Amino acid sequence: MKELLLRINQNLFFFVLAVAVLYFGKPVLVPLMLGALLAMLMAPVCQRLDNFGLSRALSSTICIVILLIAFAIIFWIILNQVNSFMEDINQIQAKAKEMLGNLQRIIEDKLSIPKKEQDVIAKEQVENGNGGNGSFAGSILNGFTSVLTTIVLMLVYTFLFIHGKERYETFIVRIFHEEDTEKVKTIVGKISLVGQKYLTGRVTSILILTTLYSIALLIIGLDNAIILGGVAALLTIVPYIGTTLGGMFPFLVALITRDTFQPALMVAVSIVVIQTIDNYFIEPNVVGGEVNLSAFASIFSIIVGGVIWGIAGMILFIPMVGILKIIFDHIESLKPLGYIIGDNGDKDRKHIFVRVKEKLLGKKEDPESKQDLSIKENQDASEGF
Repeated sequence: MKELLLRINQNLFFFVLAVAVLYFGKPVLVPLMLGALLAMLMAPVCQRLDNFGLSRALSSTICIVILLIAFAIIFWIILNQVNSFMEDINQIQAKAKEMLGNLQRIIEDKLSIPKKEQDVIAKEQVENGNGGNGSFAGSILNGFTSVLTTIVLMLVYTFLFIHGKERYETFIVRIFHEEDTEKVKTIVGKISLVGQKYLTGRVTSILILTTLYSIALLIIGLDNAIILGGVAALLTIVPYIGTTLGGMFPFLVALITRDTFQPALMVAVSIVVIQTIDNYFIEPNVVGGEVNLSAFASIFSIIVGGVIWGIAGMILFIPMVGILKIIFDHIESLKPLGYIIGDNGDKDRKHIFVRVKEKLLGKKEDPESKQDLSIKENQDASEGF
């Protein structure tokens, strides 16, 4: 009994210490984790550049340039769409004031609260929430500065991780020098592979959803359909919660900018249909379920990540816990933890593109060759990072 209590106390102490480190280390750890994930994503690109005879410094620099170009293209598209959206902002504001006036009249009729008193209450709430215009402007400036600092640090960490990727692998192998070296390299390869596939799958999923949302909103006749579809798709990067928030944005815009409720209802139906396609087709087959976490572990990770790191935690804690699961699965004493947070129910389910290939070619994939391919992918990922 004493040994059991001692072990429980040790685990609780470790958990509290880990939470404290994550919470107070947020300014350092968030860009560090983002840099590590981007380094896993760009590791195969760096490996190919190395094979062409380029120096590691040049290969790493080219990878960072590719990331900067990708970020610049995304920012340019968003900026153009925002400019287009701002052209219609006066119409949206007028419609919103009209709806607000109708709502105030309903409140005045039903609750006998005069319109002037409603305006005073609303003004007090806004002032209490924002603490004045100066505080609001200051918070915007601080937020912009924080985001810019995070991006710069993230790119610096990405460069350093890519540039010294073999050194970090050797470091991990030396930490577990008593373990089988090949086993440790396999774990590192799987971790790198999960990071690569999770990020590429997530980006592909967002692009597909942006296309589907934009087409649906264009058919409905909603203005600025591309930016509305892009925002709805981009928010899906936050699992579970982001899909709901993303769908609410075009719904509210349709509700405000149209005279009838029918366009908003059509938007809601379209969002539900597309999200159903995402849940049952895009998410499992494009993202691929590479993290292999149970629903409980995923939701718990999102909640804990949101509490500790905010929005960044809601995004990063899913792949982080997925990486922990891989480590747990390869350490005998921690395998029960890997089992309880894992979801291997679809482990033997074939990828949709593999099933299509088998249909077209009229043959099935050899399990042994599939296993050999999986081993080769892990080895390539280990060499790449």
